[in-house]
Amino acid sequence: MVGFAFFNYGTTILKDYKQIHTWEGSYSIFIFILYATPLLLGYLSSSLFTKDWSYWQSAKFWGLILFALLAFTLRACSHLILEPFYEAMQQFEHPRWLWSVIGTILRSSLVLIPITLYWFFVDRKKQNLYGFSLKGYSTRPYFVMLLIMLPLIILASTQGDFLGAYPRGVKFDSLSMQNSAHWIYYGIYELFYGLDFISVEFFFRGFLILAFVGILGPKSILPMAMFYVTIHWGKPAGELISSFFGSTLLGIIAYYSKSILGGIIVHMGIAWMMEIGALIGNYFKT
Repeated sequence: MVGFAFFNYGTTILKDYKQIHTWEGSYSIFIFILYATPLLLGYLSSSLFTKDWSYWQSAKFWGLILFALLAFTLRACSHLILEPFYEAMQQFEHPRWLWSVIGTILRSSLVLIPITLYWFFVDRKKQNLYGFSLKGYSTRPYFVMLLIMLPLIILASTQGDFLGAYPRGVKFDSLSMQNSAHWIYYGIYELFYGLDFISVEFFFRGFLILAFVGILGPKSILPMAMFYVTIHWGKPAGELISSFFGSTLLGIIAYYSKSILGGIIVHMGIAWMMEIGALIGNYFKT
């Protein structure tokens, strides 16, 4: 965790590399290595702690690792797929909004489709679709979690770094919060912004735990949480640090309940509460 935090806040490697890379494939390789490092360190830490090295010799383990890393790297590089359509989008009245909405749909699809296909051909007869299960499911604990998070989000909504990053919709310079006709655009963006967390939960708490359960059991939780921290690089410090502990908790719940539906409620709920909190915080700030 300390190393991840230093990499995010103590260096500008990520930002600099994204700005200066000259070959699009090199950026994909760079992202692949960034994701692979914490994931493999997590498995290494688990093995050192449990003294279990057996899964390192499993071809299925390595196949799943490679598949997971390729899928999420493709998601992270989805903007490269959209770039050929950039000029056409500039003809639209709100091009950055359109780019963001289409990009969000594309990112989700690049995770949901390949992993669903893998489940259909490999795990369909063994388990539900990696956590999409209502068996023994109750919404109450997850809404309690959201209530616990509410004071923290209210506090965050008074902090400069948080208000500088949220709400996400303010980045659309052609839209105005003062124009009521533009609120439909903000609403559509926020809808897809929230729904994108379904693919995030599906990948991290679903696939990275439940697809690996036969090989690793609960030892899959720590590597997943360490990997999850990397997608919070560039966000406020409190969000990055809390992502590890929140991810670990949701991972434990997903492992024992075999359901990610509660995690989806928590993740989407927190995301939308942060958007609303930042909107209110910026209003009072101005």
